[in-house]
Amino acid sequence: MNRVLKFSLAGSILILFTVAALSWDGTVPLIVDHTCTDLSVIPLDMIDSVQAEMRLHYAHTSHGSQLTHGLDAIEQNDATYDVSIGESSLPGDEGSFCIFRGQESITYIDSDYYWSTAAGMNMTRAVLNNNPEINISMFAWCTQMDIATEAYVEAYFDSMRVLELEFPHVTFVYITGNAQSTYSAANRYARNQQIRQYCSDNNKVLFDFAELDCWWFNPDMQEWELHTFEDTSGNIYPLQHPQFAQDVIAHTTWESCEQKGRALWWMMAELSGWPDTTGVEQCTWGSIKRRSR
Repeated sequence: MNRVLKFSLAGSILILFTVAALSWDGTVPLIVDHTCTDLSVIPLDMIDSVQAEMRLHYAHTSHGSQLTHGLDAIEQNDATYDVSIGESSLPGDEGSFCIFRGQESITYIDSDYYWSTAAGMNMTRAVLNNNPEINISMFAWCTQMDIATEAYVEAYFDSMRVLELEFPHVTFVYITGNAQSTYSAANRYARNQQIRQYCSDNNKVLFDFAELDCWWFNPDMQEWELHTFEDTSGNIYPLQHPQFAQDVIAHTTWESCEQKGRALWWMMAELSGWPDTTGVEQCTWGSIKRRSR
């Protein structure tokens, strides 16, 4: 059984949690989710700051390209959000948010080519060593969380810790796996929760891809809707919202891509020093997550 739960901006039956506003300095976790998608509240000088100061290394497979497609779509609608994405290279375009996509010799990056093998770790090191301007690095999953074990995710944490020690000037962003399928929903949810808990406990930056899959803002009702799935045992898990359940671009819709692109701009603005003072409360499915507000 699939369910869509609706939540007005005024309140929610879920747990709401807020933290005092401050820019992210690594002393609290920074969790980016569907409550971080309103570009209109980000001051334009912070967008300028991202474009001037932030350089992103982004490694991903096809699902991860939802973020870059979203960035492109946002820029097409408003040139203020100019972005330059280089294929295995870091663009040098002034006044643009510059992104190095992939690794130096390949652009379709699964875990073997970023963190889970010695060769992959060396590929990541090469990009960061040869492009010292990069100060953010993130790896996006495909469907690994459907079948991943707890030990596999712990190995991911171990590799990220190694990279964090080697590159202290780089902020490494953690990401949850997508919530597209009912297949192995229990395992997927458990592994995503494992990532969320690690980021919460260790003051990491989390781009909650799965959470962004499951929430859609209904413009007619002016409400956020959470979509869930009930298995045969009566367990309920978050699932990609039906509004996004089309294979139009990168396994989803342009709307879903843009939602993730807006969240990425929000994350980069906070990492650039924006002290978000919007007072937006975070709606959390299934557990408490903290935001650095």
